[in-house]
Amino acid sequence: MSQTFNGGSRDGPPRAGARRFSCIFARDSTATQLLHGCPVVTASGEIIGKVESILVDVKTRQLRYVMLSPRLASASVAIPWHALYFDSALARLVFYTYH
Repeated sequence: MSQTFNGGSRDGPPRAGARRFSCIFARDSTATQLLHGCPVVTASGEIIGKVESILVDVKTRQLRYVMLSPRLASASVAIPWHALYFDSALARLVFYTYH
C-alpha cells in the first residue's frame, strides 16, 4: 500500500484532496525492492542512511524523492532524486550538492 502526500506546485497550492506524491514501499514495486535498504552516502563516502521508500509524482509518474532512514536520527528524510546518483561499482546511492 502506498501513502500519498499533498504538496505545492509551480501553479500554486494543491487543490483540496489532490494527491501530489505517492510513497511506494518495497513490497509495492520491483524498482523499490531494488532500492530498498540501499546505502546512501555523501560524496566523501560517509554513510548517511538507507533507502526506506520512494516518492513518485502522481501526475507525471516520475521518481521525485528517496525517503531515507537516517543513520543518526529517528525521523525519515526526503532527498530529491536529482541530488543522487547510483554508484554501480559499490552498489550505493551517492548524495551530492552543488557549492
